[in-house]
Amino acid sequence: MAEFIQEDKYVGKQILIDSDRLVFNGRNDSIFSSKNLFVFKTDGEFHINSKNNAFLNASKVYIGPIENGQDVNIPAVRSRELKLLLEDLIGALELFFQIQYPQTSGLMGPNPAVNLSLTQTILKDLAKIKVRLDEIDSKNVFIK
Repeated sequence: MAEFIQEDKYVGKQILIDSDRLVFNGRNDSIFSSKNLFVFKTDGEFHINSKNNAFLNASKVYIGPIENGQDVNIPAVRSRELKLLLEDLIGALELFFQIQYPQTSGLMGPNPAVNLSLTQTILKDLAKIKVRLDEIDSKNVFIK
């Protein structure tokens, strides 16, 4: 990662504009470019407004604060892969409780009726989770 040098510490060619407000308006488009590092810096809020879609193209995207000088680096969940994993897990649990649990020695216990009721409750809960898997998809944020 390129090192950011504060504008008052930088030695070399630079243009510094100090104003209460700057407005750049391109009638068709605007391009701001840098070879190494491009920084927007504010002590207040930062907004990106678009009437249409907003695209951020990068090999990695980090969102969130830096804590103690370190990136937090919590990876985002890819919902498609998470849903497939959860479907596999739910399927395995359903199979276990439908077929294996009543036939496993030692788990029937002194009261098989209680275990059967518990199994049916767990299977109903798994079915509820399975139906809701699409709810983990964000309607506004998409990761490719």
